[in-house]
Amino acid sequence: MSALSFSAPLILAALVALPAIWYLLRVSPPAPARVRFPAFDLLRRLKKSPEAPSKTPWPILLLRLAIAALAIIAISGPILNAPPPAATSAPLIVVVDDSWVAAPGWRRVREQLETIAEQMTRTERRIYLLRTASADETPLAPLTPAQLRIEAARDPAPFRPDYARAAKRIAALDLEGERAEIAWYADGVLNPGTEDFLKALDVKGEVTLRLDEKLRRAAITQPTSDARGVTYKILSPDGAAWRGEVVALARDGRELGRAVVSLAAGATSGEARIDLPIALQNDLAEVRIDGLSSAGAVHLVDARNRRALVGFMASGEEGADPLLSGQHYVKKALEPYALFVTDALDALIASGASAIVLDNVGRIRAGDEARLRAFIENGGVLIRFSGPALAEAAQDGAPPLLPTALRGGGRAFGGALTWETPQTLAAFSSEGPFFDIPAPGDVLVRRQILAEPSGETALRTWASLKDGTPLVTGERIGAGALALFHVTATPDWSDLPLSSVFVEMLRRLIFLSALGPDVDAAPADRAFLPLRTMDGFGVLKQPGRDAAGSTLAEIAQGPAPGRPPGLYGAPEAPIALNAMRAGDSFDALALDGAAPRGFVDNPPQRLAGPLIAAAFLLFAIDALAALLLSGRLRASAAAAAAAAALAVAPRPADAQPLDAPIANKAIEAALATRLAFVRTGDPDADRAAEAGLEALTRELVRRTSLEPATPAAVDPETDDLSVYQFLYWPIAAGAEAPSEAAVANIESFMRFGGLLVFDTRDEERAAGGAQTPERAALQSILRRLDLPALAPAPPDHVLMRSFYLLPDLPGRMIAGPVWVQSGDGPNDSVTPVIIGGRDWAGAWAMNAVGEPLLPVTGGGG
Repeated sequence: MSALSFSAPLILAALVALPAIWYLLRVSPPAPARVRFPAFDLLRRLKKSPEAPSKTPWPILLLRLAIAALAIIAISGPILNAPPPAATSAPLIVVVDDSWVAAPGWRRVREQLETIAEQMTRTERRIYLLRTASADETPLAPLTPAQLRIEAARDPAPFRPDYARAAKRIAALDLEGERAEIAWYADGVLNPGTEDFLKALDVKGEVTLRLDEKLRRAAITQPTSDARGVTYKILSPDGAAWRGEVVALARDGRELGRAVVSLAAGATSGEARIDLPIALQNDLAEVRIDGLSSAGAVHLVDARNRRALVGFMASGEEGADPLLSGQHYVKKALEPYALFVTDALDALIASGASAIVLDNVGRIRAGDEARLRAFIENGGVLIRFSGPALAEAAQDGAPPLLPTALRGGGRAFGGALTWETPQTLAAFSSEGPFFDIPAPGDVLVRRQILAEPSGETALRTWASLKDGTPLVTGERIGAGALALFHVTATPDWSDLPLSSVFVEMLRRLIFLSALGPDVDAAPADRAFLPLRTMDGFGVLKQPGRDAAGSTLAEIAQGPAPGRPPGLYGAPEAPIALNAMRAGDSFDALALDGAAPRGFVDNPPQRLAGPLIAAAFLLFAIDALAALLLSGRLRASAAAAAAAAALAVAPRPADAQPLDAPIANKAIEAALATRLAFVRTGDPDADRAAEAGLEALTRELVRRTSLEPATPAAVDPETDDLSVYQFLYWPIAAGAEAPSEAAVANIESFMRFGGLLVFDTRDEERAAGGAQTPERAALQSILRRLDLPALAPAPPDHVLMRSFYLLPDLPGRMIAGPVWVQSGDGPNDSVTPVIIGGRDWAGAWAMNAVGEPLLPVTGGGG
């Protein structure tokens, strides 16, 4: 590779004109004589001496010659490290593995393509570019050097290479009998179909395999966890010594933990242990290898990765042989996904358990039944297993808390007094939480409790035997679920507790509440739209408007073109699709007969821009020197001005801040848009306001491109309100009027575009204009504020036409007027205040599965 070349070398011939330029520049007009004028009569006596041009000082002459030389050289197109012309005219096929593996070194890949484009500017060769991770299936077509530079600017894909698709495109390329030169810039990882792809390339020409020796290839895989933390496995196929950090982030962006991972020379994997209690583990949103820009270096966490707390009712038999206890088999199945507690029912519910297991419980007291039903309705999951006690209770009557009515006794297979043989499992119902789990063929059921046949039983059957009788029945109750296994939790009645499908079935059940009814109970063909998609560099972005949804079965297949890694579904319970799945191989690339070469160092650099900049700088210096020599700029005056500026400049020790320090809370609010509410001191009002704004924030994320941060509670007396855009003020009874400082803060907030919503939440108690304590408190506040003229909001007000067409502004109540600014005003006549008593925050407040926390009456919500 040459050190320096020129794209237009003939222009350098203009350098021979430098002597002529020197001759023209060597003279300059003389500087004017400086004469003092004491009186005009003295001027008449002055004798004029003949003026002759003086020579230009040689430093100025050299400066101007340098400017001319720089301009000539810049126009000639100098290129540093320009590649030599190609030694052949054969077509060139450039193959690029534009996968997430190559993303950390993508700048160097672009430099290689720039080098090739520069080389092709001086030849007539045909250039073809094949991206192996691209979804493009169009026939390969020749590119111009300019088109190749445009392609070089594209980002890598968040997928692994699809060599099967790439092989088809290369096979369809017609080179008219010529053998091509093929440069394959591989990502250095052995991907499926690599050998076959190399054979397809060999058919078309001579292959040169190039690997980036500086690229850090690493990926993070599915973790293992326990009650004290999570452990991630880091894969690096290069075998080079490496030390890095793994950082865990919460859903609100907080850093939850950090761990160091070290790989010795020759090692291809290492572990990073992050110590986190179970509560923080359930708050995880993503874990990434710090400083590595790659989709494979990020592991997204969704609700299915959270560890649940599973409770068992104490029976007094905990010390018995564990192999005879159903609790033992349930714990073994859920051990990687849950923590366990055994206690009385009241203590279990108070512990926050997400699921409670009843093993062979026949009779339930009325008080316990009511508490368990409330537990389910509030989002808990109750899992029941059959056994002799439940069979006996069904014989005597109808046990409570069952998805379907049971027949008394039990049904046995394969005994001496039965003609029937043990049954296997049928395919799982498409309407239940097990819809995408393959039914095993080696699980035999020897005994079960039968359900009374009915249409309701058929609808609530989530798993059944080959003969159609139920194995698992269940139903949704409120925000939770109730499930019954018609066999025992021990291997006495079936092989189910010993199978891997038992693990997955229990895992689906305990997360029914966490995932919500729209996920686990979704039909197999339901498509979940992307919420955030990840690019090849591991950055989550808004999906395109034409982004297609994917079913759970498709998501389980991993990322692919049209199905990028990211988060799918609802914001409250997103489904994570990671670039690196559990079980994916990540081995170093090794091909027989293909010795890899490194990337070309020192890519070409065009020097025209820097040379032009240097010429302009010298021109500015020349202009300054000309002003000094002509007398238009006095050196003494310039020096005096500079000295005066230095003299009056404040010393660092004397510098004082112009403004008071900004509070951290204001800085955080300024960096991220967030809704705010006034803290009233009334716990109920503050909780309702916070829950309402949190639900409103989730809806904004789901329905718009805005991503507000967590709502903030503010105090107008002390907090800076100028960093917020929306302020909700629930009026509590007995609220005190704000101070002068708070009034100024509030008025400044409204004056500069903020929207303030006063809500007395008393509409149902203020029928007929009755005075309530909340309205009295509101009046004391409004008397101190400088508000515009107010009027009831008309039906065609902009508030009811800005996003959705609304007939009114409903809250939990809908009666009573809503007051807004009357007529025109500042800020484009947008009202700065809304006043009502409809309890808007109470209507917005939702739980994690989208159900109202407070009753809504009168058409509100």
